[in-house]
Amino acid sequence: MENNVPAAGITGPGEAVPTMGFFQRLIGVYFEPRKTYEDISRKPSWLGIWIIASILGIGMNYVLTTRIDHETLMRKSLAMNPMTKNLPEEQIQTIVSQPQGAFARYSQMIFAPVGVLLVYILIAAVFLLLFVLMGANISFKKSLAATFWGMGPPGIIGGIFAIIVMYLKDPVDIEVNPVANVVSNLGLLAAEKEHPILNSLLSSIDVFSFWTIFLLSLSFAAISDHSMTVKKSATGVLILWALWVIGKAAFFAIF
Repeated sequence: MENNVPAAGITGPGEAVPTMGFFQRLIGVYFEPRKTYEDISRKPSWLGIWIIASILGIGMNYVLTTRIDHETLMRKSLAMNPMTKNLPEEQIQTIVSQPQGAFARYSQMIFAPVGVLLVYILIAAVFLLLFVLMGANISFKKSLAATFWGMGPPGIIGGIFAIIVMYLKDPVDIEVNPVANVVSNLGLLAAEKEHPILNSLLSSIDVFSFWTIFLLSLSFAAISDHSMTVKKSATGVLILWALWVIGKAAFFAIF
């Protein structure tokens, strides 16, 4: 009697191709990104990668707030803000001497998951608009998945390194921006205080940025059902990256 049951791993006509599990995707995006993004295109989920990114966001902020005392953290935060970095010492002292409750101190950790999600939604919306204008066949769900799986993997590695470095550094030398503690760009060639515009431009020449550009190019080409080539996808990604780099430099030039 003939057996009509398909063999394992073989699908019949019209059947969906089996998808990889979350951890298979997470490993695959580092070692076989093209194959992994093809799988993500068939089932564009992002919940797992968001959870991991959120946990790392909480972890980085926890290390930051526990390794640096309140006054030092406040002073560094004020110095980073172009609107407050030139305040007179009397005003700075008034601000840092104000009592801070537990909620205010750990609020960044509490809201990290929401912040991560909102940032990715915004970036995914910008990518969606650009690629639709370029003629790609993409839904917002797929754009969000491609954004998470394109930016998330480099961010995970960068976040792990940031936590390790913050534990190894002297608290006085820790940067308020956790990821800035990992030296992965050319920003160290120009001091931020003396040459803020040049520092901003050189900081954009970053290992993690180029890795992210590469993965985003692959991910959007795959989830567009090949209505875009990798080259065309990379063009769109590079346009937005260039606008971001110019925007940062312009911000420092103005302030």
